[in-house]
Amino acid sequence: MLNIAESDYIFTVEKRHESEEILKGTGVPWQINLFSGVEHGFAARGDISKPVIKFAKEQAFYQAVQWFDRWL
Repeated sequence: MLNIAESDYIFTVEKRHESEEILKGTGVPWQINLFSGVEHGFAARGDISKPVIKFAKEQAFYQAVQWFDRWL
């Protein structure tokens, strides 16, 4: 389960696509959530005074909890 920022200098678009191909080959459940308007670190240290960042941070948390509840 990956929560990814649209703008990420570490996890680039190319790395994102490469990761998707790797996950497809694992045979296990996986999920990728891509959040627009946010940068690397949004879920850990994002400025929640900005609505788009607050929404992405909260959704990343909720989606992670739901995913773990379902698959673990």
